[in-house]
Amino acid sequence: MKSTFSTSVDWDAVKAEYQKDLRVTVNNIWTPEHASLIGQSLGQNTQFKHAYTQQGRALESSEQDLAKMSQLDRKQLFSHLYSDASKGVGFWYGRHMINTLSPRPLIEVKNYLNSEDALEKLRYISGRSDIKLASAQGTRYTPGNFLTRHNDVVEREGRILAFVLGFTPKWHPDWGGLLQFYQDDGTPREAWTPKFNSMTIFDVRHVHAVTYLPPYAPMQRLSITGWFRSK
Repeated sequence: MKSTFSTSVDWDAVKAEYQKDLRVTVNNIWTPEHASLIGQSLGQNTQFKHAYTQQGRALESSEQDLAKMSQLDRKQLFSHLYSDASKGVGFWYGRHMINTLSPRPLIEVKNYLNSEDALEKLRYISGRSDIKLASAQGTRYTPGNFLTRHNDVVEREGRILAFVLGFTPKWHPDWGGLLQFYQDDGTPREAWTPKFNSMTIFDVRHVHAVTYLPPYAPMQRLSITGWFRSK
């Protein structure tokens, strides 16, 4: 099944909504069959690593790496992790960088996002003619995961737009995992609940977070995330 955005999307309406505040969610971005296939690949066939911070440094470890740690090392890892988080720095979630060994549906999504058809639509929505490519990763949040408040500005990568392709069905806001937006001074704005078969797009200057998933969250929050970039 070839990856393409659904022909039912009204891109003029998407552009108009995006221009109000440089952010928008597009529902039914894929056909239902295609969205189900991608979601199944993320949930059942994708190997994730734990992405996290330690004293301000971004790291990754496999489940096997963590299992080999001593009890003391694991205790110190989470002590540093939560110390960073208490200062508004850091994250703990599952990450899979999409590459040639990834499940085929994920590879096809990344390839399509880098196609001229998709890039031209994002240039149209945003008014940014300098969008040249997209980077993409599979993202999994489970109980205990979080992403603290930040923006996505990284000049060396030329990030312009952040995107979240949602593949989590029937998410309840009490389960956390909300895309929380903030004013620049930290005042909370809207929180957007994950939606299946959706694409959220926002300017990288928007301050945002993914809220903490509590122990009672009964399912994974699955998505493909990344950035449309100029370099």
